[in-house]
Amino acid sequence: MRPPAPTIDLADGILREWTDGPDVIAAFLAGSVARGTAGPGSDIDAVIIYHHLEAAVRETHERQGIAVELFLHDPDTLAWFWEQDRKAGKPSLARMVANGLPVAGDPGLIEELKRQAQAVLDAGPPPLAEEEMQARRYAISDLAADLAQGRSRAEQLAIGSRLYIDLADFTLRAAGAWTGSGKGLFKALRRLDPGLAAAFEHAFLELYRDGDPGEAVALVDLCLDPYGGRHTVGHRRIAPSDWRLGD
Repeated sequence: MRPPAPTIDLADGILREWTDGPDVIAAFLAGSVARGTAGPGSDIDAVIIYHHLEAAVRETHERQGIAVELFLHDPDTLAWFWEQDRKAGKPSLARMVANGLPVAGDPGLIEELKRQAQAVLDAGPPPLAEEEMQARRYAISDLAADLAQGRSRAEQLAIGSRLYIDLADFTLRAAGAWTGSGKGLFKALRRLDPGLAAAFEHAFLELYRDGDPGEAVALVDLCLDPYGGRHTVGHRRIAPSDWRLGD
């Protein structure tokens, strides 16, 4: 039997195991529990910040049948991860702090960390470089061409799974929007354009359920056209000169 949906009060009680120590300077409950949308099977996500750690750590525990995901940081590691996430266009850690519920720590420090995290979110991701834009268009165009050919259902599933991720991520980053991973990728699409998110859902359901690639291939053209359309012929990438084995 699955455990009941975790509540804020339950999460607060469980997190005391890690947040009562003197080295903890701030802690935030994040995810679906903090938003009040948790269901049976939801886990407890928390960012816990210490005065100093030798290295940032991600830990998974289980308490009362509920998975507990802990992101352990100090202020310096937190800032480093925020910057790496910004470069990747996936601000999950900054969002956890900016939107999280404080469960421990100094109110002034909590307010400052939230301000810094929100500043990361407000600044948005860096634009894609032209070379990366071309490389992504090429990869997506190649997947679309593969999918449009007669393929077995197993091959369709493999190509379609990769295409969904690559196309959605490109669409978001090319538009200057934050992207995401897993379920966060669809949520990011919905924030950008609910109609486009619905088009992704319908196109790939047609592919997975009925084996019809038509809508998914048309979606590729819809998403690539503002950036020059499909790109295959003439694409050229030069590997660094030191990518070789030798004496």
